Amino acid sequence: MKTGIKSIYLLLAVLFAVQVEAQEPQWMKKRPISEKDYIGIGMASLSEENYMDVAKQSAISDIASQIATKVDTKAFMHTVDVDGKSRQLFEEKITNTMQAWIEGAEIVDSYKDDSRYYVYYILNKETYRKNAEARRLEAIKKGVDYYVKGKNAQEGMNLTQALILYGKGLEAIEPWLFMDLSTKLDGNSIDIAAELYNAYTGIFSGMAITTNTVNIEAEAFKAVNIPIAACLSKDGEVVPNVKLVAKFVSGEGTITAPIETDFNGTAEFYITNITSNNKIQEVQISIDESFTASLPDNYRKLLEEQSLPAAKITLSLKNGATKAFFYVSDNNDIEGIENKIKDIMSKEFFVMTESIDDADCFIEFSSSLELGDIVSGASNMNTCICGIKIKILNNKTQAMVLEYNLDDVKVYTPTSKGTKETKSMCIREVMKSVRKELPRKLRTMNL
Repeated sequence: MKTGIKSIYLLLAVLFAVQVEAQEPQWMKKRPISEKDYIGIGMASLSEENYMDVAKQSAISDIASQIATKVDTKAFMHTVDVDGKSRQLFEEKITNTMQAWIEGAEIVDSYKDDSRYYVYYILNKETYRKNAEARRLEAIKKGVDYYVKGKNAQEGMNLTQALILYGKGLEAIEPWLFMDLSTKLDGNSIDIAAELYNAYTGIFSGMAITTNTVNIEAEAFKAVNIPIAACLSKDGEVVPNVKLVAKFVSGEGTITAPIETDFNGTAEFYITNITSNNKIQEVQISIDESFTASLPDNYRKLLEEQSLPAAKITLSLKNGATKAFFYVSDNNDIEGIENKIKDIMSKEFFVMTESIDDADCFIEFSSSLELGDIVSGASNMNTCICGIKIKILNNKTQAMVLEYNLDDVKVYTPTSKGTKETKSMCIREVMKSVRKELPRKLRTMNL
């Protein structure tokens, strides 16, 4: 009896499987082919909230990818960028943006199994051609408008604005870069895609930055009295209204903020402090790339391979490194920590000298350690309250250069530990803060 029931269940299962298989449409088994229609097959998981819309977008994307790969031999995409980087960028953008404007796609069939939803869409090629032609002409018109405005801005030496306009022009025509976008402008035949692309990627060609000096003699922890004047030019003509930036590329220091070139194409910078003892340091002046924030996101990478103009100025520190005399006061409760402080200062800020008369700076150091309450627990702990004080004075003028205090650092040490071990624990905890804070403070010094 049981054997018979099992056989019946097995037969029903087989019949159900056959029925399900029979319900699966033919287009699921073999992709349809049509001379007059584009075919799009889409799929979505039933677990997705809007699975029908997701499946439809998948089918539209399928159609878009077919259209985008049919590149016209006269199209800009047929020849762009032999290394493939720009081509790959445009192909991705074409496929993605085409989904938003493809019109006239119709659903033919749908199918649902236990976990997925499938759709079959078609787009009549003639319908697409008519719609695409109207949109292509509209895109050419927008592209030409941005190109003309960009050229006007470039001729007026407003290069940043020109770049933004060229970028927006590319963005406007990007869904159509696989088609022929040739047109006439001022009686001449042009490919607006190629014109925008070449104008965009060539905006910095022929540009140079020259400075009023290439070598400066300076001193550590002091300002440089003379300004650095940088002139931006393109093909020998000065370029105003472009923001330049100066920064240390070797050594360290502070320089005045980025500034736009004036009507003479010039921007002036001041080194307000040199915060490194490196004998030779370099400052680079270049175009401030913050303007790229105004560009279409997908076209910023087109500028990454472009060579932006730059100039370098060498700083030679005279009299060698800044000499310092390190004095430890009688109030030095955390004995041993002074050596670690000296190591930090000697690493890149000072050369320590044994003679106070030879020193440029006088450094006075003191430390404190007090025992607070005992904290009871599984093992009793002493509360150690630690602190350090550092004063740096100009040894010639006695003017205060820097004052650094670290107060009330609480360190918990077992009462079973001896004095030496307790101080070691205090040194370790205090130095955690010192290593983070002291170098930053030292870089603000100005002698």
